[in-house]
Order: sequence, then structure tokens, then C-alpha cells
Amino acid sequence: MRGTNGSDTFGADDACIELLRAVGLCHPGWSGVRRVTFAPDLRSAPQWLRWKEGVFASVFLPRIEDAQAASAAGDWQALAECDHAIDSALPSKLKEPSVLAGRTLMADHAPPRSERLWPRYQALMTSGRVPGHLAILCALRGATFHLSPSATLSAYIFLEAKGGLPRSGMKLWVDMVCDCLANKCSPKNFNLRAA
Repeated sequence: MRGTNGSDTFGADDACIELLRAVGLCHPGWSGVRRVTFAPDLRSAPQWLRWKEGVFASVFLPRIEDAQAASAAGDWQALAECDHAIDSALPSKLKEPSVLAGRTLMADHAPPRSERLWPRYQALMTSGRVPGHLAILCALRGATFHLSPSATLSAYIFLEAKGGLPRSGMKLWVDMVCDCLANKCSPKNFNLRAA
């Protein structure tokens, strides 16, 4: 996919459109998402610094990337391992909202009919064999819709930003995405390209 200027990079407007496209594919009900694991910390600058360093970088970043690769390969066992790894690493107070958000996504939004891993994973969640964290289900949907790993990560961070800072608006949510993925995106090029 190319930016509107015909290049392989996106201008700021193109990047926001692509970000919202990725968010909509990872979570069609994104506008109703409430706080998941990120809560703003007014003592740090930016407000998400502690979450970025303590939760995102250590818990979510590696697991989302691994989960998307497992999903793309149709490997439900590796996907389940990523889910359990998140469950083990998250502080107890963050587990419940993350699982609730994941289960809501699973229950409320279906994948394309040809997707086989989604119903299998849903059965694993129903049986209690996997927790079903939102990050894992975003990675599964990202793989289903052939999003790049950076697009899926960006979409997940956007969901956390929107849920934790619901009244702050698009600019701050995008700033959080860019800051959390400083090595992978900038305001001029989000690296959001569907495969």
C-alpha cells in the first residue's frame, strides 16, 4: 500500500488514516474501549512513561510480536503460550481488565469466515485453557487481516491510549503510539502498511 503521494511512506494524514484502519481491523468496537492496563501517571512526563517502560516494553511488546507470528503460522499452541506469558507477567490488578477486554472483543466481533484459528482460540478461551488477553486477540486479528507487526503494535497502543486517556483526543493518542514505538515509527512515517 502506498501513501497518497505515491511513496512507500505515509505523510501525517495518511499515517493517521492507516492507524485508524489498523485499529478498526484489530478491534472493530474500538470507540467503546475502556481502560485496559494503562492509567495515566501525572507524576511522569509523558503520562504513559511508567506504563511504557514497566508494562508495554517488558510484557506486551515481545508477546504481541510473537503472537502475531504464531497466528500467521496458524500455531494455536504458540499463541496460547504468549497468552499465558502475558498472564504470568502482568501485575494481578491489570490481568482482569485485560482479559475482560479480550473476551469482549472475542464475543462481540467475528473474523472473516475463512479464518480457522479464531474459532479454535475461542473454544480454548471458553474452556478456560487460555486467558484471552486483549493484546493476544489484537495480534490474532492483525494476522488475520495481514497487518504488519508495527501496525498491530500501533493499534494496540492506540487502544490503551484511548482507554486510559479517553478525553484527550487523537493527537495525544497518536503521540503515545509514536513514543512507545520510538524505534519503529515517527509522526511522518508510522510504518503502518498492510501486507
